[in-house]
Amino acid sequence: MLDLQPIVKETSAQQVANQMLSMIRRGVWKAGDQLPAERELLAKLSVGRSTVREALQILSTLNVVQAIQGQGTFIKAPRPDEIFRPDLVSFLINDAAIFDLLETRKMLEPQTVTLACLRATDAELHAISRLLDQHAHALESGLSVKEPARLFHVMLAEASHNTVSASFMRSILDLLQDRRRPDMPMDLLRTELRDHREILNLVMSRNAQGAADRLVQHIVQSAVIDLPDFDAADRAASASSEN
Repeated sequence: MLDLQPIVKETSAQQVANQMLSMIRRGVWKAGDQLPAERELLAKLSVGRSTVREALQILSTLNVVQAIQGQGTFIKAPRPDEIFRPDLVSFLINDAAIFDLLETRKMLEPQTVTLACLRATDAELHAISRLLDQHAHALESGLSVKEPARLFHVMLAEASHNTVSASFMRSILDLLQDRRRPDMPMDLLRTELRDHREILNLVMSRNAQGAADRLVQHIVQSAVIDLPDFDAADRAASASSEN
């Protein structure tokens, strides 16, 4: 049987975002570079202002670019341990279901963790710390860590003391769990646990901005890893880069 795949129809904004990712992949734009002004992008791409702005919003959601008030939009520099593969990130842009979840999560969860930095009690933070210890024990024992990984984000949301936000997070995380890879490699599972510990440490030190920024990195990285067929995407991206 032929391995046929549905045809994905890109919007103009998706096409522009993918062109920009291609510029990064080819080294034309590097970390720290400022993107051309909006007027120049409009002229070179022959699209409308709303299309360019939506494309930049897509890249901002994926943590690829950052707009600085009064200065412009810049390519972000990834952390040394952060998965930042423009070729893989492009798969996110074209998977509407994953991108919608990612966009919603990025709008909500950083603000939730900011509130947790302000409102979480010591007892709540110690409970999350114990959960991470249980997570680590399950991981090293070869047991499933799907539930402790989900509970970490749920308990952080509950520590915000905003019941509506916590309810939304539970719903989003339930949807994400349905898409989680069942065969996650051990190195990625350990990275996930390390991310959770770093985020919790920032919350415990009441570093709201640091916790929110670290959480955004974790959200985007997790979305790439949880692509429905990460390995196939990786192979396709690698093949494309070799041609």
